[in-house]
Amino acid sequence: MTKATPQKTYLDVPFDQKDAAKQAGALWDKSQKAWFARGAEVPAALKAYLPKEQREKEREDPRLAFGAFLREKGAELKGEPQMDGQWHRIGLIGEGKAQNASYRAFLDGVPNGQFKNFKGDEIESWQGEASGMSPADQRRLAAQAEKTRDERDKQRAEDHQAAAKRAFGIWTNLKTWATPDNCPYLGRKQVRGFGVKLTDDGLMVVPLRDTTGRIWSLQFVGDEKNFLKNGRKEGLHHTIDPDKELQKDPAKGQDKGDKLTIVIGEGYATGADVHKATKLPTFVAFDGDNLVSTAKAVREKYPQANILIAADDDHHLQLKSPPLPNKGLKCAQRAADAVGGKVLAPSFTPAEKSKGLTDWNDLKQERGEAGLLSALRLSFSTMQRQQKLEQGKGLEREREMAR
Repeated sequence: MTKATPQKTYLDVPFDQKDAAKQAGALWDKSQKAWFARGAEVPAALKAYLPKEQREKEREDPRLAFGAFLREKGAELKGEPQMDGQWHRIGLIGEGKAQNASYRAFLDGVPNGQFKNFKGDEIESWQGEASGMSPADQRRLAAQAEKTRDERDKQRAEDHQAAAKRAFGIWTNLKTWATPDNCPYLGRKQVRGFGVKLTDDGLMVVPLRDTTGRIWSLQFVGDEKNFLKNGRKEGLHHTIDPDKELQKDPAKGQDKGDKLTIVIGEGYATGADVHKATKLPTFVAFDGDNLVSTAKAVREKYPQANILIAADDDHHLQLKSPPLPNKGLKCAQRAADAVGGKVLAPSFTPAEKSKGLTDWNDLKQERGEAGLLSALRLSFSTMQRQQKLEQGKGLEREREMAR
Protein backbone atom coordinates (compact mmCIF):
# COMPACT_ATOMS: atom_id res chain seq x y z
CA MET A 1 0.00 0.00 0.00
CA THR A 2 1.53 3.34 -1.07
CA LYS A 3 1.88 6.09 1.48
CA ALA A 4 -0.25 9.20 0.78
CA THR A 5 1.71 12.30 -0.18
CA PRO A 6 1.17 15.09 2.36
CA GLN A 7 -0.84 17.99 0.94
CA LYS A 8 1.02 21.23 0.35
CA THR A 9 -0.39 24.74 0.17
CA TYR A 10 1.97 26.90 -1.85
CA LEU A 11 2.72 30.46 -0.78
CA ASP A 12 3.79 33.73 -2.41
CA VAL A 13 6.75 34.79 -0.27
CA PRO A 14 8.76 37.87 -1.33
CA PHE A 15 12.48 37.25 -1.18
CA ASP A 16 13.06 39.88 1.50
CA GLN A 17 10.47 38.17 3.73
CA LYS A 18 11.71 34.57 3.40
CA ASP A 19 13.31 34.53 6.86
CA ALA A 20 10.10 35.74 8.53
CA ALA A 21 8.05 33.20 6.59
CA LYS A 22 10.46 30.39 7.51
CA GLN A 23 10.25 31.36 11.19
CA ALA A 24 6.44 31.28 10.93
CA GLY A 25 6.56 27.68 9.67
CA ALA A 26 6.95 27.95 5.88
CA LEU A 27 8.93 25.14 4.18
CA TRP A 28 10.96 25.22 0.97
CA ASP A 29 10.13 22.87 -1.91
CA LYS A 30 13.39 22.39 -3.80
CA SER A 31 11.81 20.71 -6.81
CA GLN A 32 9.20 23.47 -7.28
CA LYS A 33 11.48 26.21 -5.98
CA ALA A 34 8.62 27.60 -3.92
CA TRP A 35 7.61 28.04 -0.32
CA PHE A 36 4.68 26.03 1.09
CA ALA A 37 2.73 25.19 4.23
CA ARG A 38 2.11 21.56 5.11
CA GLY A 39 -1.56 20.53 4.91
CA ALA A 40 -4.71 22.30 3.75
CA GLU A 41 -5.03 24.56 6.79
CA VAL A 42 -2.52 27.40 6.78
CA PRO A 43 -1.38 28.82 10.15
CA ALA A 44 -2.53 32.38 10.82
CA ALA A 45 1.04 33.69 10.69
CA LEU A 46 1.36 32.49 7.07
CA LYS A 47 -2.00 33.61 5.71
CA ALA A 48 -0.50 36.87 4.45
CA TYR A 49 1.59 34.78 2.02
CA LEU A 50 -1.33 32.94 0.44
CA PRO A 51 -1.90 33.70 -3.26
CA LYS A 52 -4.22 36.65 -3.72
CA GLU A 53 -7.12 34.55 -5.03
CA GLN A 54 -7.04 32.30 -1.98
CA ARG A 55 -6.79 35.24 0.42
CA GLU A 56 -9.85 36.75 -1.20
CA LYS A 57 -11.72 33.45 -0.89
CA GLU A 58 -11.03 33.25 2.85
CA ARG A 59 -11.95 36.91 3.27
CA GLU A 60 -15.23 36.36 1.45
CA ASP A 61 -16.16 33.23 3.46
CA PRO A 62 -15.85 33.76 7.23
CA ARG A 63 -16.75 30.11 7.83
CA LEU A 64 -13.50 29.02 6.21
CA ALA A 65 -11.52 31.55 8.20
CA PHE A 66 -13.17 30.69 11.51
CA GLY A 67 -12.82 26.97 10.79
CA ALA A 68 -9.09 27.45 10.21
CA PHE A 69 -8.90 29.37 13.53
CA LEU A 70 -10.61 26.49 15.39
CA ARG A 71 -8.33 23.85 13.90
CA GLU A 72 -5.30 25.96 14.73
CA LYS A 73 -6.47 25.95 18.38
CA GLY A 74 -6.66 22.15 18.38
CA ALA A 75 -10.37 21.59 17.66
CA GLU A 76 -11.46 18.40 15.89
CA LEU A 77 -13.73 20.15 13.39
CA LYS A 78 -15.50 18.16 10.69
CA GLY A 79 -16.79 20.36 7.91
CA GLU A 80 -17.67 24.01 8.45
CA PRO A 81 -18.47 25.51 11.86
CA GLN A 82 -22.00 26.61 12.71
CA MET A 83 -22.12 30.40 13.01
CA ASP A 84 -25.49 30.88 14.68
CA GLY A 85 -24.43 32.59 17.92
CA GLN A 86 -24.95 29.43 19.99
CA TRP A 87 -22.32 27.47 21.89
CA HIS A 88 -21.46 24.12 20.25
CA ARG A 89 -19.52 21.35 22.00
CA ILE A 90 -16.58 19.96 20.06
CA GLY A 91 -13.75 17.52 20.55
CA LEU A 92 -10.02 18.18 20.62
CA ILE A 93 -7.55 16.54 18.26
CA GLY A 94 -6.28 13.24 19.66
CA GLU A 95 -8.85 12.95 22.46
CA GLY A 96 -11.30 10.54 20.83
CA LYS A 97 -15.00 11.04 21.48
CA ALA A 98 -14.58 13.35 24.48
CA GLN A 99 -15.94 16.84 23.84
CA ASN A 100 -13.68 19.03 25.94
CA ALA A 101 -14.16 22.31 24.10
CA SER A 102 -16.86 24.54 22.63
CA TYR A 103 -17.19 27.40 20.19
CA ARG A 104 -19.69 29.97 19.04
CA ALA A 105 -19.62 32.44 16.18
CA PHE A 106 -21.67 35.30 14.77
CA LEU A 107 -22.22 36.37 11.19
CA ASP A 108 -24.06 39.58 12.08
CA GLY A 109 -21.92 42.71 11.86
CA VAL A 110 -18.25 41.92 11.44
CA PRO A 111 -17.96 38.11 11.66
CA ASN A 112 -16.54 37.06 15.02
CA GLY A 113 -16.32 34.02 17.26
CA GLN A 114 -14.95 32.47 20.42
CA PHE A 115 -13.27 29.18 21.32
CA LYS A 116 -13.16 27.64 24.79
CA ASN A 117 -10.87 24.75 25.71
CA PHE A 118 -12.36 23.43 28.97
CA LYS A 119 -8.92 22.37 30.14
CA GLY A 120 -7.63 25.91 29.86
CA ASP A 121 -9.02 28.98 31.54
CA GLU A 122 -9.22 31.49 28.72
CA ILE A 123 -11.80 32.13 26.01
CA GLU A 124 -9.93 32.86 22.78
CA SER A 125 -11.50 35.28 20.34
CA TRP A 126 -11.49 35.51 16.55
CA GLN A 127 -12.65 38.36 14.35
CA GLY A 128 -13.16 38.33 10.61
CA GLU A 129 -12.23 41.06 8.22
CA ALA A 130 -14.27 44.17 7.53
CA SER A 131 -12.02 45.43 4.75
CA GLY A 132 -13.70 47.03 1.77
CA MET A 133 -16.72 48.26 3.71
CA SER A 134 -17.65 51.90 3.60
CA PRO A 135 -18.20 53.83 6.87
CA ALA A 136 -21.94 53.72 6.15
CA ASP A 137 -21.86 49.93 5.76
CA GLN A 138 -19.88 49.59 8.98
CA ARG A 139 -22.43 51.71 10.88
CA ARG A 140 -25.27 49.66 9.41
CA LEU A 141 -23.63 46.38 10.41
CA ALA A 142 -22.88 47.71 13.91
CA ALA A 143 -26.55 48.66 14.38
CA GLN A 144 -27.63 45.27 13.06
CA ALA A 145 -25.23 43.49 15.41
CA GLU A 146 -26.54 45.45 18.41
CA LYS A 147 -30.12 44.57 17.52
CA THR A 148 -29.25 40.90 17.08
CA ARG A 149 -27.38 40.94 20.38
CA ASP A 150 -30.41 42.39 22.18
CA GLU A 151 -32.69 39.77 20.61
CA ARG A 152 -30.26 37.02 21.57
CA ASP A 153 -30.06 38.28 25.17
CA LYS A 154 -33.85 38.40 25.38
CA GLN A 155 -34.13 34.85 24.04
CA ARG A 156 -31.50 33.64 26.51
CA ALA A 157 -33.40 35.22 29.40
CA GLU A 158 -36.61 33.53 28.23
CA ASP A 159 -34.80 30.19 27.94
CA HIS A 160 -33.46 30.59 31.48
CA GLN A 161 -36.93 31.31 32.84
CA ALA A 162 -38.39 28.29 31.05
CA ALA A 163 -35.56 26.07 32.32
CA ALA A 164 -36.14 27.35 35.86
CA LYS A 165 -39.78 26.23 35.68
CA ARG A 166 -38.76 22.79 34.41
CA ALA A 167 -36.11 22.53 37.12
CA PHE A 168 -38.57 23.38 39.88
CA GLY A 169 -41.06 20.81 38.58
CA ILE A 170 -38.46 18.06 38.30
CA TRP A 171 -37.00 18.86 41.74
CA THR A 172 -40.41 18.93 43.42
CA ASN A 173 -41.42 15.58 41.92
CA LEU A 174 -38.23 13.82 43.04
CA LYS A 175 -39.11 12.21 46.38
CA THR A 176 -35.91 10.36 47.29
CA TRP A 177 -32.94 12.04 48.96
CA ALA A 178 -29.57 10.78 47.75
CA THR A 179 -27.36 8.87 50.21
CA PRO A 180 -24.15 6.83 49.83
CA ASP A 181 -26.31 3.69 50.09
CA ASN A 182 -28.69 4.46 47.20
CA CYS A 183 -26.56 6.74 45.01
CA PRO A 184 -23.60 5.20 43.11
CA TYR A 185 -21.83 8.57 42.83
CA LEU A 186 -21.96 9.31 46.56
CA GLY A 187 -20.91 5.74 47.33
CA ARG A 188 -17.96 5.99 44.94
CA LYS A 189 -16.86 9.36 46.33
CA GLN A 190 -17.52 8.26 49.94
CA VAL A 191 -19.40 11.47 50.81
CA ARG A 192 -22.75 12.25 52.39
CA GLY A 193 -25.72 13.66 50.57
CA PHE A 194 -26.37 17.24 51.65
CA GLY A 195 -29.61 18.51 50.09
CA VAL A 196 -29.32 16.40 46.93
CA LYS A 197 -31.92 14.03 45.45
CA LEU A 198 -31.96 10.83 43.42
CA THR A 199 -33.55 9.95 40.06
CA ASP A 200 -35.12 6.56 39.40
CA ASP A 201 -32.01 5.51 37.45
CA GLY A 202 -29.62 6.42 40.25
CA LEU A 203 -28.37 9.86 39.21
CA MET A 204 -27.64 12.42 41.90
CA VAL A 205 -29.52 15.68 41.29
CA VAL A 206 -28.03 18.93 42.58
CA PRO A 207 -30.08 22.17 42.48
CA LEU A 208 -28.49 25.37 41.16
CA ARG A 209 -29.82 28.25 43.25
CA ASP A 210 -29.24 31.97 43.54
CA THR A 211 -28.64 33.69 46.90
CA THR A 212 -32.41 34.05 47.44
CA GLY A 213 -32.77 30.25 47.26
CA ARG A 214 -34.55 30.15 43.89
CA ILE A 215 -33.82 27.08 41.77
CA TRP A 216 -32.75 27.98 38.22
CA SER A 217 -31.37 24.69 36.96
CA LEU A 218 -30.27 21.17 37.92
CA GLN A 219 -27.10 19.14 37.61
CA PHE A 220 -27.40 15.38 37.01
CA VAL A 221 -24.39 13.42 38.25
CA GLY A 222 -23.46 9.83 37.44
CA ASP A 223 -20.49 8.66 35.41
CA GLU A 224 -20.80 12.06 33.69
CA LYS A 225 -22.09 15.45 34.82
CA ASN A 226 -24.80 17.18 32.82
CA PHE A 227 -26.90 20.30 33.32
CA LEU A 228 -30.51 20.94 32.39
CA LYS A 229 -30.69 22.19 28.79
CA ASN A 230 -30.82 25.99 28.44
CA GLY A 231 -30.44 26.38 32.20
CA ARG A 232 -28.57 29.25 33.78
CA LYS A 233 -25.32 28.53 35.67
CA GLU A 234 -23.39 31.78 36.12
CA GLY A 235 -23.35 32.94 39.74
CA LEU A 236 -25.48 30.00 40.90
CA HIS A 237 -24.47 27.46 43.51
CA HIS A 238 -25.51 24.64 45.82
CA THR A 239 -25.23 25.30 49.55
CA ILE A 240 -24.09 22.77 52.15
CA ASP A 241 -25.12 24.17 55.52
CA PRO A 242 -27.04 21.59 57.59
CA ASP A 243 -26.49 23.55 60.82
CA LYS A 244 -28.12 26.64 59.26
CA GLU A 245 -25.15 28.90 60.06
CA LEU A 246 -26.06 31.16 57.14
CA GLN A 247 -29.52 31.77 58.57
CA LYS A 248 -28.04 33.26 61.70
CA ASP A 249 -27.07 36.92 61.89
CA PRO A 250 -24.16 37.33 59.40
CA ALA A 251 -22.79 40.11 61.61
CA LYS A 252 -22.70 37.96 64.77
CA GLY A 253 -19.60 38.36 66.87
CA GLN A 254 -18.18 41.24 64.87
CA ASP A 255 -17.23 43.07 68.06
CA LYS A 256 -15.04 40.08 68.93
CA GLY A 257 -13.63 39.86 65.45
CA ASP A 258 -15.40 36.51 64.99
CA LYS A 259 -16.75 36.91 61.46
CA LEU A 260 -18.68 34.29 59.54
CA THR A 261 -16.37 32.09 57.44
CA ILE A 262 -17.61 30.56 54.16
CA VAL A 263 -15.93 28.03 51.89
CA ILE A 264 -16.49 27.89 48.11
CA GLY A 265 -15.33 24.93 46.01
CA GLU A 266 -15.80 23.58 42.51
CA GLY A 267 -17.46 20.16 42.68
CA TYR A 268 -20.00 18.61 45.03
CA ALA A 269 -17.65 15.93 46.47
CA THR A 270 -15.02 18.54 47.36
CA GLY A 271 -17.67 20.73 48.98
CA ALA A 272 -19.13 17.85 50.98
CA ASP A 273 -15.73 16.69 52.26
CA VAL A 274 -14.47 20.17 53.16
CA HIS A 275 -17.73 20.94 54.96
CA LYS A 276 -17.61 17.70 56.94
CA ALA A 277 -14.02 18.40 58.01
CA THR A 278 -14.45 22.10 58.85
CA LYS A 279 -18.18 22.34 59.77
CA LEU A 280 -18.19 25.61 57.81
CA PRO A 281 -21.04 26.57 55.43
CA THR A 282 -19.89 25.61 51.95
CA PHE A 283 -20.95 26.67 48.47
CA VAL A 284 -20.53 24.42 45.41
CA ALA A 285 -19.83 26.48 42.27
CA PHE A 286 -19.91 23.42 39.94
CA ASP A 287 -16.76 24.28 37.98
CA GLY A 288 -13.76 26.60 37.91
CA ASP A 289 -15.29 28.95 35.36
CA ASN A 290 -18.13 29.73 37.78
CA LEU A 291 -15.97 30.39 40.86
CA VAL A 292 -15.57 34.13 40.35
CA SER A 293 -19.25 34.90 39.75
CA THR A 294 -20.28 32.64 42.65
CA ALA A 295 -17.78 34.28 44.98
CA LYS A 296 -19.07 37.73 44.00
CA ALA A 297 -22.67 36.65 44.67
CA VAL A 298 -21.67 35.29 48.09
CA ARG A 299 -19.73 38.45 48.92
CA GLU A 300 -22.73 40.62 48.04
CA LYS A 301 -24.97 38.50 50.27
CA TYR A 302 -22.46 38.28 53.16
CA PRO A 303 -20.30 41.42 52.96
CA GLN A 304 -18.51 40.83 56.29
CA ALA A 305 -17.71 37.13 55.84
CA ASN A 306 -14.29 35.57 55.47
CA ILE A 307 -14.30 33.67 52.17
CA LEU A 308 -12.04 30.68 51.52
CA ILE A 309 -11.76 29.11 48.06
CA ALA A 310 -11.15 25.34 48.23
CA ALA A 311 -9.12 24.94 45.05
CA ASP A 312 -8.60 22.04 42.68
CA ASP A 313 -4.98 21.44 41.63
CA ASP A 314 -5.00 20.66 37.89
CA HIS A 315 -1.25 19.95 37.86
CA HIS A 316 -1.62 17.50 34.97
CA LEU A 317 -2.54 20.27 32.53
CA GLN A 318 0.97 21.72 32.76
CA LEU A 319 2.37 18.44 31.41
CA LYS A 320 0.42 18.63 28.17
CA SER A 321 1.98 19.64 24.87
CA PRO A 322 1.71 22.54 24.60
CA PRO A 323 1.44 23.12 28.38
CA LEU A 324 -1.88 24.49 29.69
CA PRO A 325 -2.22 26.64 32.80
CA ASN A 326 -3.21 25.03 36.09
CA LYS A 327 -6.86 25.93 35.70
CA GLY A 328 -7.99 24.90 39.18
CA LEU A 329 -5.44 27.03 41.03
CA LYS A 330 -5.74 29.94 38.61
CA CYS A 331 -9.56 30.12 38.80
CA ALA A 332 -9.45 29.80 42.60
CA GLN A 333 -6.96 32.67 42.90
CA ARG A 334 -9.06 34.85 40.60
CA ALA A 335 -12.12 34.19 42.75
CA ALA A 336 -10.21 34.98 45.93
CA ASP A 337 -8.80 38.19 44.45
CA ALA A 338 -12.27 39.26 43.30
CA VAL A 339 -13.72 39.18 46.82
CA GLY A 340 -10.73 39.66 49.10
CA GLY A 341 -10.68 35.97 50.01
CA LYS A 342 -7.98 33.34 50.43
CA VAL A 343 -7.18 30.07 48.67
CA LEU A 344 -7.05 26.66 50.37
CA ALA A 345 -5.07 24.50 47.94
CA PRO A 346 -4.39 20.77 48.34
CA SER A 347 -0.74 19.69 48.31
CA PHE A 348 -0.06 16.35 46.67
CA THR A 349 3.06 14.22 46.75
CA PRO A 350 4.68 13.25 43.43
CA ALA A 351 3.26 9.74 43.86
CA GLU A 352 -0.25 11.12 44.41
CA LYS A 353 0.08 13.35 41.36
CA SER A 354 1.09 10.36 39.26
CA LYS A 355 -2.18 8.69 40.32
CA GLY A 356 -4.14 11.66 38.92
CA LEU A 357 -5.29 13.16 42.24
CA THR A 358 -6.47 16.75 41.76
CA ASP A 359 -8.99 17.80 44.44
CA TRP A 360 -9.79 17.57 48.14
CA ASN A 361 -12.03 14.54 47.68
CA ASP A 362 -9.21 12.71 45.88
CA LEU A 363 -6.94 13.56 48.81
CA LYS A 364 -9.52 12.26 51.33
CA GLN A 365 -9.93 8.98 49.47
CA GLU A 366 -6.15 8.54 49.37
CA ARG A 367 -5.31 9.55 52.96
CA GLY A 368 -8.59 9.09 54.82
CA GLU A 369 -10.60 11.67 56.74
CA ALA A 370 -7.83 12.23 59.31
CA GLY A 371 -5.42 12.89 56.44
CA LEU A 372 -7.88 15.34 54.88
CA LEU A 373 -8.24 17.28 58.13
CA SER A 374 -4.46 17.38 58.57
CA ALA A 375 -3.99 18.62 54.97
CA LEU A 376 -6.63 21.32 55.42
CA ARG A 377 -4.92 22.52 58.60
CA LEU A 378 -1.57 22.61 56.79
CA SER A 379 -3.07 24.54 53.88
CA PHE A 380 -4.72 26.99 56.30
CA SER A 381 -1.42 27.52 58.15
CA THR A 382 0.41 28.07 54.86
CA MET A 383 -2.24 30.59 53.85
CA GLN A 384 -1.87 32.48 57.17
CA ARG A 385 1.94 32.57 56.87
CA GLN A 386 1.66 33.92 53.33
CA GLN A 387 -0.83 36.53 54.50
CA LYS A 388 1.52 37.70 57.29
CA LEU A 389 4.42 37.79 54.83
CA GLU A 390 2.41 39.95 52.42
CA GLN A 391 1.33 42.25 55.28
CA GLY A 392 4.96 42.57 56.35
CA LYS A 393 6.03 43.51 52.83
CA GLY A 394 3.22 46.06 52.72
CA LEU A 395 4.36 47.66 55.99
CA GLU A 396 7.94 47.72 54.74
CA ARG A 397 6.87 49.54 51.57
CA GLU A 398 4.91 52.06 53.65
CA ARG A 399 7.99 52.74 55.81
CA GLU A 400 10.14 53.19 52.73
CA MET A 401 7.66 55.68 51.27
CA ALA A 402 7.49 57.57 54.58
CA ARG A 403 11.26 58.11 54.72
